[in-house]
Amino acid sequence: MLPVPKVAPVVEVVNISPESLEVANCYLQMQDIRAVAEALDSPISLISEILNKREVKAYIDHVFFDIGYNNRFKIRNALDAVIAKKFQDLDESGVGSSKDISELLALSHKMSIEHLSKQIELEKLRQQHETNIRSQVNVQINDNGGTNYSQLLDRLLASDNSSEGDYA
Repeated sequence: MLPVPKVAPVVEVVNISPESLEVANCYLQMQDIRAVAEALDSPISLISEILNKREVKAYIDHVFFDIGYNNRFKIRNALDAVIAKKFQDLDESGVGSSKDISELLALSHKMSIEHLSKQIELEKLRQQHETNIRSQVNVQINDNGGTNYSQLLDRLLASDNSSEGDYA
């Protein structure tokens, strides 16, 4: 049986212009606005304006959190490898401290719980955003003769009707 290839996790599609993508990638490589401006032969103000766009920031954040040990899968694999190594060392030597392993397991658990709580918060925000319908309540009071305003309108309209014949 052939091994199943690893599938990349599903990511959100970020709509970004090619120019903005070029600036973002250059910024990720150089990590300096001035160097990006020089490399792309563009004014710093234009580079800064492009980097401040919402979709460019989202793209940069996405790339940053997917490379190296910022990636949640890589950090989890590294921590699992450290825990496995500690268990192996404990089995091989027969002596050792279970305190190290318990601290690593506690750290692993804490990271999992924090990650899950952040996912829950994000999902709540998404649901709140979807259901955040701005509502407006309009009140119409149909009270004939009950207010001074309506009485004034009645008198003005009555006087206009009686004076129409005078001007004709």
